[in-house]
Amino acid sequence: MKVPAILQGEARTRFLQGTAFGAVAAVAIGFIWGGWVTGETARIMSASAETSGRMSVLVPLCVAQFTAADGAVAKFKAADSYSRDTVVREFVKDVASTSMDYPFATACASGIETELAKTAPKS
Repeated sequence: MKVPAILQGEARTRFLQGTAFGAVAAVAIGFIWGGWVTGETARIMSASAETSGRMSVLVPLCVAQFTAADGAVAKFKAADSYSRDTVVREFVKDVASTSMDYPFATACASGIETELAKTAPKS
């Protein structure tokens, strides 16, 4: 059997170098511009999307639960901006079986501020 000229001698070396360079280029372009990610990055992105989706459902429930509590809004307005998440955690312990952690309390406090800004009398 006769071997093609591209797989003999110097041409073979250049062919294999071109193949290797093409593979490296394909991987580099895939990760840089193609949107390829590693498994760890995909796991982090998935967890972030899950948290974001859960927050978009739970924050309005937290705001409603907080504003329904007696004296909560007055204490929230009196609190400093950096301690409002503590006030939220004081009045709302859990929402839909989800415990109130710091990121959730901060998101809820932000939602309460937005809701209070909407209902504030215009001057």
